[in-house]
Amino acid sequence: MHHKLTTLSLFAGLDEKQIESLLNLIVFQNKRYGPNSLVVSQGEQCNRLMILTDGMVKGEMAGADGRSLKIEDLHAPTVLAPAFIFGRKNHYPVNIITYNEAKFIVIYKTELLKLFQLNNTVLQNFLGMISSRAQFLSEKLRFHSFKSLRSKLAFYLIDEASGRSSFRLSHSQNDLAELFGVARPSVGRAFMQLQNDGIIDVRYKQVQIYDASKLADAYSE
Repeated sequence: MHHKLTTLSLFAGLDEKQIESLLNLIVFQNKRYGPNSLVVSQGEQCNRLMILTDGMVKGEMAGADGRSLKIEDLHAPTVLAPAFIFGRKNHYPVNIITYNEAKFIVIYKTELLKLFQLNNTVLQNFLGMISSRAQFLSEKLRFHSFKSLRSKLAFYLIDEASGRSSFRLSHSQNDLAELFGVARPSVGRAFMQLQNDGIIDVRYKQVQIYDASKLADAYSE
C-alpha cells in the first residue's frame, strides 16, 4: 500500500521506506467503502485527513432545491479537503460519494500535527497542497459565475484545449451535465449550437476548434 503513497504530493520527496517509517510513528485508520457509498456528508466536521488510496470518488454539493451539483471527480491516490482541517469553519463543503470500492487512510488532526513535527518535508508539502487548492477553487468560482450554459461550455473547452486546436474530451456529456448542473440534453444542444455556428466540430468526444476567437467570445458573453 505504501508504494502508492510515493506518488502523492503530500509525501513528495520521500521513498516508500521513509513513508512507512513515518506512518509507524503515528496512529491512523484504514477504511473501506463499497460502491455508491457516502464517505462524508456536506457540513460534517472535517477533523481528519482522508487519503484515498484506491478507487474513485466524486464531490457533490447539495442545493436548497434538492438537486446536486458535481464539483469534481477524485482518483486515487489523493487527499480529500486538506484546506479545511485547520480552518475556523472546518466542515466539509460537499458530499463525498464513491463510484466503486474505495480505500482510505484516515489520520486525525492530533496525529497529523505529530506527523508534521516528525518530518518538515511533509509539512511543506501540505502547505503547498493548500495553496494549490486555493488557486483551483478560484478557477472554479470563476467558472460557475458564468450565467449561460454556452459560456460555461466555451470556458470548459478552452481549458481542455490548453492551446491545442484538436483534442479529446476527458468527460462525457453525462459528466458535463453533472458538472454544469443541467440536464444532459441541454449539454448536447449547447455543443450543437457551437458546432452550427462554425466554432467547433465534435465527433465521438474528439473536438476540433475552427475559430478560437469566437470560442473565447462565447465564454465572455
